[in-house]
Amino acid sequence: MWSKMGKAGLHIWQAVLFLAFILLFGSGLDVAAASLMKQEEGLKPYVKDENGSREMSGIRVTLKTDKDSYSKNDTATLSMEVENTNDYEVTDVKVQYSLPGNFKKESGSTLENIEKLAAGEKKTLELKATVTEDTDAPLSEGAFTLYVILGVVGAVVILFVIVLLLVMRGKKKKVLSIFMVLTLLAVSVPNQGKAAVTTETGNYTIDHQKMVSRVSVHDPSIVKDPKSGMYYIFGSHRAFAKSDNLMEWEYIGSNLSEDQDKLFKHPWYEWAGTATTSGTLNGMMWAPDVIWNENLNKWCMYMSINGDNWVSSICLLTADKLEGPYEYKDVVVYSGMNNPNKVVDEKQTDIYKVLGEGADLTRYASTDESCINAIDPNIQEDENGDWYMTYGSWSAGIFQLKLDKTTGLRDYNTKYETKKDVSDAYLGKKIAGGYYCSGEAPYILKSGKYYYLFLSYAGLEAVGGYQMRIYRSENIGGPYVDQNGVSAIRDRSEDVKLTNYGLKIFGSYDMYGLDKVQVAQGHNSAFVDDDGKIFLVYHTRFQSNTGTVEMHQVRVHQMFVNEDGWLVAAPYEYTGETISPEGYAKEDMAGTYEFIYHEPTSFYKVSGDKQLGIVGKGDRAKKFEGDREITVGNHVSTVNYSIEFRQEAADKITLNEDGTVTGEYQGTWTSDKSGMTLNLGEDKVYKGVFLKQANETEEHDMTMTFTAAGDNVTVWGVKELKEKK
Repeated sequence: MWSKMGKAGLHIWQAVLFLAFILLFGSGLDVAAASLMKQEEGLKPYVKDENGSREMSGIRVTLKTDKDSYSKNDTATLSMEVENTNDYEVTDVKVQYSLPGNFKKESGSTLENIEKLAAGEKKTLELKATVTEDTDAPLSEGAFTLYVILGVVGAVVILFVIVLLLVMRGKKKKVLSIFMVLTLLAVSVPNQGKAAVTTETGNYTIDHQKMVSRVSVHDPSIVKDPKSGMYYIFGSHRAFAKSDNLMEWEYIGSNLSEDQDKLFKHPWYEWAGTATTSGTLNGMMWAPDVIWNENLNKWCMYMSINGDNWVSSICLLTADKLEGPYEYKDVVVYSGMNNPNKVVDEKQTDIYKVLGEGADLTRYASTDESCINAIDPNIQEDENGDWYMTYGSWSAGIFQLKLDKTTGLRDYNTKYETKKDVSDAYLGKKIAGGYYCSGEAPYILKSGKYYYLFLSYAGLEAVGGYQMRIYRSENIGGPYVDQNGVSAIRDRSEDVKLTNYGLKIFGSYDMYGLDKVQVAQGHNSAFVDDDGKIFLVYHTRFQSNTGTVEMHQVRVHQMFVNEDGWLVAAPYEYTGETISPEGYAKEDMAGTYEFIYHEPTSFYKVSGDKQLGIVGKGDRAKKFEGDREITVGNHVSTVNYSIEFRQEAADKITLNEDGTVTGEYQGTWTSDKSGMTLNLGEDKVYKGVFLKQANETEEHDMTMTFTAAGDNVTVWGVKELKEKK
């Protein structure tokens, strides 16, 4: 029969066998490729399988059976051993079985709750079930092996016959080539290249002798006097302070306290105050921003005078010196026209000067369109030397107006088209927010080729979820987008703090080297100093047992631009540190770090006796899953389980000198002098810098840190001192 097949038939059989080999060999690669393509929502801790156990975050689970295999109607005993290998306790441990349909529980429970599992403690949970064979399940290894042996024997016989025929026909070279191809395929393994390891050396230390003295200034806006070198912060309710080093702050007064009724007669008594039923001018002077105006040869302070029902305005005051005295000039922009809650006199504003007499004001009653609150001004100069005021809060969004530098007021020659979610003829260009989505305190920083837009989201209370996020643009007027390309402008109502819109600078956190847990950070300013250093200035609140303590203080952190052009903030407050231009020694960068993943949707809150949403050492839930294959007859059944628990200890990773990352997360790291890249899996690449800092404890120990951003998330690392227990 074989002799009658001819060349065509023989070649067909060769092709069939070759394809069969490729399919059998390649199936494992297909499975691996599919698993790599799976997208995860966030960074997931590393799960380790070893010696029949599965472990994550120090919780090790071993599922054992009393026999290797079972027959029909046997009773199987499953023992779940849960061990806490950490040096701290975990709580609320929930163990849950998912039994296949051919398992019928006799005793024990498929759901067990362990209130606490102490450090090093081990608990064993037992379950008994009657088992039957599931003929639709995969074959057991023994049965499958038998079938494979029979198949292989048949294939060998066929292959032997083919080889024999080829040899008889003088096709020795073809036989050799076929076996060479098969051999190469069998031994080919993807090349696992080693991560590059830096050889740069160098260390940097600082002499931290000065004390850090802090002040409570709400909504701090920073400016530097070029003559004296003094830094000033101006905040709401006339709280002002100054420092010569960004560390030692002292309060200063101004004439705004004594002359407030005179200075703000029009913006308060003739506008905001007429719609305000509670509150006085004393508590309605909000979030000033101060800038030097060369044309006027004056310091210009832009102050919002807030009222109820969006009836507010931003006015201009000027002074020869930063500390005043200041005098009132005029209002730059108003809000609250066509108020839906309170009838006001629009003729007290300049709206008809801009729009014309009898203009339609109906859209100013809609928070979907143009009902904004004219507060939180920020003045920024573009590359052409033009001034723009970015302002607004919540409701209809954040807008931007061009200013006339010769007056410091609105540039009435610049016109805007009224187009929903784009611009408004009176308010200016829309650059963020809208639809009553959270978003306030806009601040624009120019560094390099980008303008960075800072926004504060959520409520400013300690448990309100207050936080800062960043967008960027190559143009001062936008469009502003985050690392994922998502616009800062919203097109529908939603709770933004529960989204990942914008790169979150950092959230509520606890970590080694911190004197107290900081929460609800926001309403920031930022600037580039004369030496090129970038600084973030904001106010923070603090953790409390009930979440009701509303104390706040100013903090200053140094910021850096990473390789991808995104801003990252140093983990500790500024104490004079500078990145070493030569980089750091490998042994200084390598080591074990507390790892802080600033989850975009986590925020500080108190629930019962638990304080949640604190990244780092905060109480948070973790979960992982596993399974165990059990042979019943000739088929395999799978028992699945899940483990949930809560931990308050910090996640840790180790940066090894060979460029690998081990610990809670796995991956690789590289360093180019002080710059660093942390790769923790597909699409989880974080770029930033190493920075040796004095931490925030009383001792101010020098601590190696890193800060990086990627996947629209910020991550920090702080390296504990070796002698620290």
